[in-house]
Amino acid sequence: MTLDPFTVTVLTALVASVASVTFILETVIRRDTGPGRLWAVSFFCGLTTTVAYMAWSAGVGGTASIAVGNALFVMVPGFMWLGARRFNDRPVRFALGIVAVAAAATFFAALFAAPSPGGWGGWTTMAVSLVVLFVVGGLECVRAPMGRIRTSWALSGVLLFAAAFYAVRFVIFVVSGPDSVLFAEWFGSVSASFFTIVLTMVAAIVTSVLRSHRTAERRYEWLTEGGVAADGVMLERTFTAASADIVERASWRGEGVALIVIRVEGLSEIRTAFGQDAGDAIGGACRQAVRRYAPASAIVGEAGGDRLAVCALARTAADARRLGAIIYRGCTEELALVQSGLFPFVGVGVAFTEDVGYELERLQEGARAAALRATETPGASVLLDAPASPS
Repeated sequence: MTLDPFTVTVLTALVASVASVTFILETVIRRDTGPGRLWAVSFFCGLTTTVAYMAWSAGVGGTASIAVGNALFVMVPGFMWLGARRFNDRPVRFALGIVAVAAAATFFAALFAAPSPGGWGGWTTMAVSLVVLFVVGGLECVRAPMGRIRTSWALSGVLLFAAAFYAVRFVIFVVSGPDSVLFAEWFGSVSASFFTIVLTMVAAIVTSVLRSHRTAERRYEWLTEGGVAADGVMLERTFTAASADIVERASWRGEGVALIVIRVEGLSEIRTAFGQDAGDAIGGACRQAVRRYAPASAIVGEAGGDRLAVCALARTAADARRLGAIIYRGCTEELALVQSGLFPFVGVGVAFTEDVGYELERLQEGARAAALRATETPGASVLLDAPASPS
């Protein structure tokens, strides 16, 4: 059976429409403000791409339809990349500029290229943009923390395979031309449309799973624009920036600052053994306990994984350790009230500027190390990071 380009375009549009509309509606219902929103834009671009190509196949729009379709197609891997960067809590403004430049270059390359049979004008610019964006998107998917989720490797594989497909297609296009037998049979519009169908289906499934995983890990959203969860706990990047400002200003006055890390051991095992709800109940209790028992003037944030952190002023190292002890007792009291009956071990580590100086990274490392030692030391609950002994 031989399929003409218009029929294949209609089939591609049908599959892309079902997958894209489903993902977009789910994004709206969830009111997703994270990477899902950027991935929804990617699916929307894919949906409108098929509409533009279908219009061209039906003889509507001519070169303008091709230009619009090519530009939108470039934005598909572009917004996949942006969504992965947002998932990893990396800035997207500069990357958004790159995507915009690539889309604009693709649009004008097709619009001002001399009309060519088959609508291939400006296609080489689009192919190069696609390869670059697919590659950077695939690599971003394996960066931490997204890379720690096995499903993200499937999305990375799909994006990198797409990059390889369009790279080979570009080489054959340049060497043999679009009229060659090799290109027409294996890398022409029909083959690319079937490839797009597979790519859309896999991407829709994988991104839905990733979004659900992120929601399970962060049930404390919706996030505000300031990077604070609805329960008042700052995201790690927000907490780090705010702590750096506090430490810097305290250093000007010679005031003491305590950085306290609360480490909850066994939460991942509890989620695996007893379900996500049991783990979320315990995690939520710890988060609320830290906010409730930390000083009112202190800031509370995430510190990676199942760790929380508190940055507060303290006069002496003893006061800093006393703050840690108060937070530890608050956590144990709150955990005792959780209906699951499960009780993970909590370790608290404290780093004080008088001991380690006013360098935030050193404070963070010291507090995390002390919290880890507290979970590994029998009978220990709160440990103070001791300064290195002089050699």
